[in-house]
Amino acid sequence: MKNKKVAVVTGGSSGMGLAISKKLQYMGMHVIVFDKQIPPEDFEFYHVDISNDEEIKAALSHIPHLDIVVNNAGIYFEKYLEDTTNEELDRMVDINIKGTYLMTRNSIEKIKASKGSIVIIASCLGLVPELTSPLYCTTKAGLIMLTKCLAQQYAQLGVRVNCVLPGPINTPLLQNSFPDQETADRCSERIPLKRIGEPEDIANMVAFLVSDEAGYITGGAFPVDGGVSSTSMYSK
Repeated sequence: MKNKKVAVVTGGSSGMGLAISKKLQYMGMHVIVFDKQIPPEDFEFYHVDISNDEEIKAALSHIPHLDIVVNNAGIYFEKYLEDTTNEELDRMVDINIKGTYLMTRNSIEKIKASKGSIVIIASCLGLVPELTSPLYCTTKAGLIMLTKCLAQQYAQLGVRVNCVLPGPINTPLLQNSFPDQETADRCSERIPLKRIGEPEDIANMVAFLVSDEAGYITGGAFPVDGGVSSTSMYSK
């Protein structure tokens, strides 16, 4: 592990997180996965619920050096305002907002020491509304602003903070939201590029943002969404 960059990926055991973990490992980094499920690949792994401050601190205590944090873990569900329970409200905020905040707060000293990089995975739905998921959209919009605030705060210390905004991506999370293939096909047709994205599309953007080639980029929010956020038609 000597001279290798060390990266922590939350939610790195499946979907976009697994693709990100594999990509960073392919780039020669030592990848550590924080998740509630064991990854199918050979990564250093810590069982972490990112909404639990003590679990994050305990895991990070085993990691003396850290260059990169990818805040990928998140949840999604569709519920109108009046149908959302208090328990659902708490869970969404705990994972999508609080979890990212706690993870970043607990790792920031190590990132400052290495002049490292933080990437937050938000969503294109932080820019354009999905009428059936106002809570999800709100949490992801919050992550975009968190990115901008942290980028400003830590820029003078050499720390870069950026945000990736996925559109519909072919993950279990998305697949579970489609009751049938016809619904999936309709989703594809509403995307300007006429396809659902792959996890590797997100991993490629993360790989660029944490690389030296992106050394002059901080505070950015980068859609990887097939053009979804560039059209108002998606939310109609």
